Amino acid sequence: MRHLRALLAGTIYTPLHEISEGVVLIKGTRIVLVGPIGKVKVPYGTQVMDHRDEIIAPGFIDLHIHGAAGHDLMEGTSQAVSSVAKFLARRGTTSFVATTVTASLEDTLSAVRMMARAIRAQHSFAQRRDRPVGAEILGIHFEGPFLSRKRRGAQPAPYLRLPSVRLLRRLLDEAKGNGRILTLAPELKGALPLLEYAHRRGLRVSIGHSDASLEEAERAINAGATHATHVFNAMRPFTHRDPGILGAVLTDDRVYAELVCDGIHVHPGAVRLLVQSKGLDHVVLVSDGGTGTGMPDGKYRLSKFAVSIIGGVCRNRHGNLAGSTVTLDVELRNLMKYSGHPYARVLPCATLIPARLLGLEKHKGLIAPGADADLVALDSEYRVVQTYVRGRPVL
Repeated sequence: MRHLRALLAGTIYTPLHEISEGVVLIKGTRIVLVGPIGKVKVPYGTQVMDHRDEIIAPGFIDLHIHGAAGHDLMEGTSQAVSSVAKFLARRGTTSFVATTVTASLEDTLSAVRMMARAIRAQHSFAQRRDRPVGAEILGIHFEGPFLSRKRRGAQPAPYLRLPSVRLLRRLLDEAKGNGRILTLAPELKGALPLLEYAHRRGLRVSIGHSDASLEEAERAINAGATHATHVFNAMRPFTHRDPGILGAVLTDDRVYAELVCDGIHVHPGAVRLLVQSKGLDHVVLVSDGGTGTGMPDGKYRLSKFAVSIIGGVCRNRHGNLAGSTVTLDVELRNLMKYSGHPYARVLPCATLIPARLLGLEKHKGLIAPGADADLVALDSEYRVVQTYVRGRPVL
């Protein structure tokens, strides 16, 4: 049948269950059936895609990414968004949250306005043509400007601001209902009222770029903070007499931890500590990728400031890490290696868990009837062979 597609797989990771010699039946943009080949009836005329030598898994979801393929999402142009979306889809990422960087108010509002337009345009094009442009944009992640000067990392100091409900309201107005995540330093004056306002507006609040004490972090978690931005990075260090924000993140089961698992941002030993402290079901892989992701070493820009990539490592002119050049497919393999857990066990960290954090776990991050047909085919080394966004092949 013209609108039916069946994916035959050697193995399916749903990701909570493993099915050997399975089939995923897709109608239009959604999954209608999944199960062993012998138990799923494939109607006559269905288009069959043969992945019987491969693994079928849910497509990856990136909650924190600034750009890729030579483009910065702060550009906010349709070309930038389209280039990033296409690049990510080729690497198995089927949806992402476009992330801002701290900049001037004028530049930030302009970027958010353009991102919102790009999201509307992408969805309109996909519906009109019945096919995706690339990875789907799930919304906007505001990384700044309400961050600690002391723990700002590569965020430019002149544009940092104290928490302001009025300013966040302006950002959300420009986002046109597409605001998803706010990164906030909870120790700043006015942080808790802002957190409560953001929570009421439907944002997930992540604590990060923060010099918070244990008590300040706990107050934010009690007020509704859901996760921590690129854990260990741009945070007050943990010590046995001053556990700080990390003490709260590592021990509170209400909080998810973003992890940039490139072997540079976090040492493999610290990755093992995180996994043993939080459990894999509270770890969310993110790329924090920038313009240079997928590009050769050289000079690039993150918003308006210059960064350099040397040996695949991105830094600003002060030598601070300025995002990564890694993608989620690589991070999953790294997490498997660093943690000692099998691929099937780490897979939810880039699929179901980020979907759950956003409240999209019924439609994203899993292979089940009714879910979006966002899928990735992997070879025996867990490398991407094909990606399906809303049921359409990308490669």
